[in-house]
Parts: sequence; C-alpha cells; structure tokens
Amino acid sequence: MGAMFCVFLACAPVSAETVTRTRDICPARKTTLQIGTKTLAAAVAELSRKTQCPVLMDSALLQDGNSMALQGSYTPREALIRLLGNAELDVIETVQGLAVMPLTYRAAHRMDHAMRM
Repeated sequence: MGAMFCVFLACAPVSAETVTRTRDICPARKTTLQIGTKTLAAAVAELSRKTQCPVLMDSALLQDGNSMALQGSYTPREALIRLLGNAELDVIETVQGLAVMPLTYRAAHRMDHAMRM
C-alpha cells in the first residue's frame, strides 16, 4: 500500500505556478501590409521583415514561384497563406515562427530534386 501511495504522489497534477510557457515569437495581432507580386523567396523574406516573424521552410518550396499580391491587415499566418496562394502547402504556427509544410505528394517531392543529394 505504501508503494501505491508514492505512485499517486508522483502522478499528482502540476500546479499552474510551476509551468512556464515559452512566449511565441510571432505576434498574433494584425499588421497592415502591402507586398506586391514578386518571387516567393523575396515575398516571404519581406513578410518576415515586416512582421518580425521568422518563416521556416525548405527553399525548394519557393523555387520557380511568384507570390500573390497582398494588401490589407493580416496576422503573419494569414498573410503568408495569401502570399503563397498554394493549396499544396500548409502554414503551421510554432513557438519558433511559421513553418511551411507540403500537403501533397507533388509538393513534397519537389524538394527531392537530384541536385540536392
């Protein structure tokens, strides 16, 4: 019975005072942005500068593409989704910034180009 009591204490819930949350790098607030049509790499870099939100993605996803024009008030995630204008990519918010991931086989294998191996 004594061992059972120790296990119970070890599994006790942690109080809110002992949990620390890492502050998100990207602001959740909307920013007024105006970014014209340009290469995806240039548009993503400009968005990152203007919002102070890092964008983490494989550069192969940016090859041979142009951004959509963007004008209005957006969160960094909303703005990146509009700039990419691509249903094959997903934008995920992380504590380190925004991460862009391929959703389709075609987008994922665009990154497997033979020059990269």
